[in-house]
Amino acid sequence: MRPTLLCRFRVARRLGPAAASAIAVMASATTALATVLSASTPIRVPDNPLGGSRTCSQLVAQQTALGSTNYPDAEVEPYVAVDPTNPSHLVASFQQDRWNDGGSNGLTNVVSTDGGGRWTLAKQQPQFSICEGATSGSPGFFNRATDPWVRFSADGSIVYSISDSFNADGPGFGGASSIIASRSTDGGQSWKPPVTLELDTSFTVLNDKESITPDPINATAAYAVWDRLVSPNKNSNPSAFTFSLAFRGPALFSKTTDGGVTWSQGRVIFDPGQENQTIGNQVVVPTAGSARGMLIDGFDLIVNFQKGVSPNTFNVALIRSADGGATWSNPVIASNLVDAPVAINGQAVRTGDILPAWGAGPTGTLYVAWQDGRFTGQAAIAFSQSTDGGLTWSKPIRIDQTIGSAPAFTPQLSVASDGTLGVTYYNLQNATASTPGLTDAFIVHCPAATSDCTVRSSWLAGEQTRLSTTGSFDMTTAPNAGGFFVGDYEGLTASGTTFDPFFVMARPIATRGPTDPFASTAH
Repeated sequence: MRPTLLCRFRVARRLGPAAASAIAVMASATTALATVLSASTPIRVPDNPLGGSRTCSQLVAQQTALGSTNYPDAEVEPYVAVDPTNPSHLVASFQQDRWNDGGSNGLTNVVSTDGGGRWTLAKQQPQFSICEGATSGSPGFFNRATDPWVRFSADGSIVYSISDSFNADGPGFGGASSIIASRSTDGGQSWKPPVTLELDTSFTVLNDKESITPDPINATAAYAVWDRLVSPNKNSNPSAFTFSLAFRGPALFSKTTDGGVTWSQGRVIFDPGQENQTIGNQVVVPTAGSARGMLIDGFDLIVNFQKGVSPNTFNVALIRSADGGATWSNPVIASNLVDAPVAINGQAVRTGDILPAWGAGPTGTLYVAWQDGRFTGQAAIAFSQSTDGGLTWSKPIRIDQTIGSAPAFTPQLSVASDGTLGVTYYNLQNATASTPGLTDAFIVHCPAATSDCTVRSSWLAGEQTRLSTTGSFDMTTAPNAGGFFVGDYEGLTASGTTFDPFFVMARPIATRGPTDPFASTAH
């Protein structure tokens, strides 16, 4: 959203197949030889610039007059989901026409029915903002929308799309903010009017970074979580968070039991206390193991003054619910998180540096990957897993295979049907002195069914696969939103045993706007 927090807006050489396989065999008897993934050519996905309508152009002019900068036809921060009953059916969502100081003109949803080979715009977009057609008095009547997230119900009959919609024309956090969700019953082609999960009209409250998770066991249930930041008064400068921490940011929860027709009022499920906050809340529901059917809400727990449940400023943490979200456990700390911002020649790159990515495997094992600076002092990708429902976690290991000392950032995680883990990320390993912003997207994988994924050699055996096969893009041409920005997260899902990355690239690979969305496969 808006530039509110330091944590949101801040300023090993790859081994060949033979060497990697040898190390894998020596490192662990449980580590099997991994095949190298093959990536398809990225496909540019259709976008939907919104500034052309009279209503939207007038709103953009009004916001620009207040000092904001709009990036027309700039798409960022995608998320993608696959139909669990049909691996050829995918739906994705991304921010459309990004603003420099938070959010976008709306969210664009797209559909593929051939496994990602071809994408089309949804015939009727969800009305998450004024620019998307929301009328006065409707749930989506807001200046901007952000943080797209889409998921299918367990039986594939419903697609959920959720938005953090807000105004950005006042003091403090800028105005009213809301978490609203829409549903589609025709595979993502058309979307019902949004339903409000949370609405705050105060300038001192900000709803942020929501996600949505359908229950994989109960096809009519789904869960939404987010953080809710509260400042002491509307004249507080949000950037003061860095120095004078009078904010707090509890985790909120809402659920539907009727397929998204209605949602419960958002309520606090974990309050870390004054001057502390959560961010990046995401519910995972294991379908097997000791935590089968349990709700696991994973997040980054930020303890700003070394108070509370952990001595570390940033923590990969979770809470658990065994009764459908009615009650929740105390937080479990999976690991501390060593924050590692990324910069290009002294200019900030806005990354997913404090947003862990969570997943669950077919045996109930829980997984988490995140950006971390503990290994080399530069941003790298860390990984940990839990085999007891999130109560204990393995020692973090580095899993990216970035060449040299270049940073790797903004991981996303998914689990294939055979249990293989895939993790995507960007890195700057191909940057040059003359073009220091050259950036590429990669995927690494670990076959969890046959390998010990807590051992780095299990990831090295499969090497890293380049997704940006048409060439590197220049990160310094992306929108500047508290740093060069292509998203706080990117999209990744799995269709059977094939991974489906969905990510953003900037110029020169992007040709329609400063950034374009792309889809590919890796198998």
